[in-house]
Amino acid sequence: MPVRITAKGFDALTELWQHSPAMVQEQLSSAMNESVAYAQYQVVSRTPLGSGDGGHLAASINSEVLINPAVSIGYVGTSKLYAEAVELGTKPHMPPIEPLVNWVEAVLSLEGDEAERVATLIALKINARGTTGKLMFKEGLEASEPYIQARFNEAMKLMINKLGGANA
Repeated sequence: MPVRITAKGFDALTELWQHSPAMVQEQLSSAMNESVAYAQYQVVSRTPLGSGDGGHLAASINSEVLINPAVSIGYVGTSKLYAEAVELGTKPHMPPIEPLVNWVEAVLSLEGDEAERVATLIALKINARGTTGKLMFKEGLEASEPYIQARFNEAMKLMINKLGGANA
């Protein structure tokens, strides 16, 4: 889900870039890094507790910022294959029991036969009803948009003020 930012004063960006490309790059990089970190926090805070290969899904959510003179792109994502099913939910299906046993042990603190029994009941419910999507990425990014918008507007104001001070 892409987030598009429309900062006030971007029409002045060309002039700013011509006068001080290093300052523009620094301010935009700072705004992008802070925005992506905030979005990552918002997504992780909405991610349900669980267990899986290599740990919890929330612990696997990372961010990256790619910046070059032509474009700045920020990503928040995970390499966990099951993240899509958690995000969007699933249709009824019989899930594998072992990951559910791991989840029951980690989250419900049950062990042995009791953990396997509860995991089987959960699997049967998923087989009958599917799962509801948690929408942690969608809602996390939506919650981040006001901050991101404000942060880029702040960067533009700062650049315009610095340029105005340099021209005075």
